Amino acid sequence: MDGRYAAILIVGTGLALALQGWAPPVPATAQSAPAQTVPTPNLPPNQLASVVMAKGIKSSALFGQGDLTPEEPTTTFFNTDLPYAVVKVKTLEANTAVTLRVSDPSGPAFTIEAKAPQHKDKPWETFDIALPLYILGTDLETRTGTWTLQVLLNGKPVNTTTFQWMAASPIQLGKIKDKLDVDPTNADLTWRYGAALVLLHHEKDGIAQLQNAIKLDPKYALYYISLGRVYEREGHPADAIKMFQTALAQHGSFYDTVYSNWAQAHLAHLKAH
Repeated sequence: MDGRYAAILIVGTGLALALQGWAPPVPATAQSAPAQTVPTPNLPPNQLASVVMAKGIKSSALFGQGDLTPEEPTTTFFNTDLPYAVVKVKTLEANTAVTLRVSDPSGPAFTIEAKAPQHKDKPWETFDIALPLYILGTDLETRTGTWTLQVLLNGKPVNTTTFQWMAASPIQLGKIKDKLDVDPTNADLTWRYGAALVLLHHEKDGIAQLQNAIKLDPKYALYYISLGRVYEREGHPADAIKMFQTALAQHGSFYDTVYSNWAQAHLAHLKAH
């Protein structure tokens, strides 16, 4: 699944809900979900069933209907990977706040929160929440070591999962390039390759790829943040400021608050110098 379109994906049994600014048109047949089995009344609400870290996810049917399947489950990632966390909750009540809090070796990194939507005045029998941990292309990518994902339901911690974040080698870079060669107009892969090039000290080629990613999809804030931080590091403050200001104007993702904080922090640093 293209991480660009899954800032947070929450999937209930029988009906998928992409909770973000972009979602594919839903045909009439997909709007009428099959009737759900009502959970046993005595079953406690909001029961965490599992948390699985993986290198990707796929849905079992069109529009994500049904459960999500973690691809290549692991707790060890290279910093050119885009890891996913798949959180499964049983008997999830409507309006339950689901918080996913990520910490790096130096402390808190970012927090994402979503609320379970209403479902016929009944709890959702099963809900899958998929969080892509966007780290590549940000200031978090080099904080290698042990990371932590904490899951909270209505503010109450229910699970803590750790994973390892390791430095990549040119081998991983080549794997991303192979994927891009197959799909050269994919903005997400273009951004990923560009950010990975810069990470492995190929700044000139990386900037060109990041610029191309923006041409392919000019509405995604992370692309501007990635390019802006490269400009900042390379000593081009005016170009960096333009990128961060443009990032602040982009909306439509559960990561908007996270992106805004990153962009504002960079702008404050640049203006102070």
